[in-house]
Amino acid sequence: MSSASSKSAPSKQTEPTTEQHTKPTTGQHIEFTANSTPAKRKLDKSWWVLLVAVIVAVFTATIINLASSNTDPGDVSGYLDIDNGDQKVNWSRYTTTDIELTSSVTLSESGVYHITGTLADGLITIDAGDRGEVKLILDNVSITNSSGPAILCASGDDLVIELVGDSTLADSSTYSADLDQDITSTIYSKSDLTFEGNGTLHIAATYQDAIVSKDDLKFTNGTYSITAADDGIRGKDSVYIVGGTFNITAQQDAIKSTNSTDAGKGFVLIEGGDIAISAGDDAVHAETLLTIQDGSLDITTSYEGLEAPKIVINGGNISVIALDDGINAGGNSDATTTRDPMATDTSCELSINGGTVYVNAGGDGIDSNGYVYFTGGSTIVDGPTNNGNGSLDSGAGIVMTGGEVVAVGSSGMAETLGTSSSIYSISIYFSTTQAAGTQLSITDSAGNTIVSHTSAKTFSHAAIGTKKFSLGDTYTIYINGTKYQSFVIQDTVTTVGNSNSNTRMIPGPQPR
Repeated sequence: MSSASSKSAPSKQTEPTTEQHTKPTTGQHIEFTANSTPAKRKLDKSWWVLLVAVIVAVFTATIINLASSNTDPGDVSGYLDIDNGDQKVNWSRYTTTDIELTSSVTLSESGVYHITGTLADGLITIDAGDRGEVKLILDNVSITNSSGPAILCASGDDLVIELVGDSTLADSSTYSADLDQDITSTIYSKSDLTFEGNGTLHIAATYQDAIVSKDDLKFTNGTYSITAADDGIRGKDSVYIVGGTFNITAQQDAIKSTNSTDAGKGFVLIEGGDIAISAGDDAVHAETLLTIQDGSLDITTSYEGLEAPKIVINGGNISVIALDDGINAGGNSDATTTRDPMATDTSCELSINGGTVYVNAGGDGIDSNGYVYFTGGSTIVDGPTNNGNGSLDSGAGIVMTGGEVVAVGSSGMAETLGTSSSIYSISIYFSTTQAAGTQLSITDSAGNTIVSHTSAKTFSHAAIGTKKFSLGDTYTIYINGTKYQSFVIQDTVTTVGNSNSNTRMIPGPQPR
């Protein structure tokens, strides 16, 4: 949350010549035993020359690659440590075991388990050891537990839940005192957890959270209807949404990742799937990086919409309604209290590189403790009505090199789209406050409409940037179809109207 004077808060192995293979049964692992090692080869001078040349080439290529990747605000490959452990398991080597639920079940061996039936009061426990591989096929299952989770993975390496048909999981408002205090969710896993399949999963989390993995959490498909007394979906190391349809109502955060210490972890990555969120706190929160590649994200209620030190939006259809900041690159850490939400932090970045983004915020609309980059897509902001916040708010500056931005809101903390931008923009200070529902339009000298937006709230300032603006050309502002004022694009940022005072002139960062 921001204020008028602050920014809210990115071993060497020998090659065996022969091996012994043992086909495993359920719960067993393949073992490889090397009987001999190849003889050492003597490298002559030519070999050493070749080796040095290869090392130099690889080193040079690496440096070039790093230099080029750092110039792309949409490139997140260097930040993510994606596990994808579910893809490495050969599930076909396990015999599928059918289980019809009549009482609580404990699975202590690796394998594939086809689960059917109804469990009125109990749970499925997975305790397969540190290297355990378990797939649960939930086939029209109903599980309710009056004293803890419906599914508990106490130990394992990979847990995959495949959805078939329509399944329901529920807990109660109290958990047994015998459980570890860290166990707070209807589905709780200490291992990597992956969801797949074309079925539907309903989760009623009355105690606290709905789905928690203390490792990596991944969704590849499926339909999810989640209500949670606390958090909806939480993966400590990561939350990776490849696809699926989600409807999440959470009293706190809807989707979050909490690891702030391990390199490449603590991220949320959304590649596709329809997500609808109503959250009491953050709709989507990541401790290190939040990336949206595609899909539809509809946040109807939140305190803050999207929050992470580094946010990258490369595509998708995103709508955010927030009581405070809409999209916030920075903010407080859920894991520590060391990050100052009011301080400028140039490591924080928000990059909008594609897609369609709409923000309706009571606090800052687009907010970064560091930089804001617009390189593509369409961004519309209905910002705050109070002068203590702005529709655009950056700690270090804004650079616009592509796309289109229309940001309306109060004028007290109004910020431009940056003097270091390569896209021309305007900063309009209106002589009177415009009413909610006002249509703001810009036409060129031929009378063609190049920008039009109907506001959701009152506003007294507008920042508009588009590649349709050209230096030296004349344009006209219309309010509800009536001419308001004409202007000429005179510089990277052209100011229209009188700012009176209170306007912060923050120099922009250099384009990357």
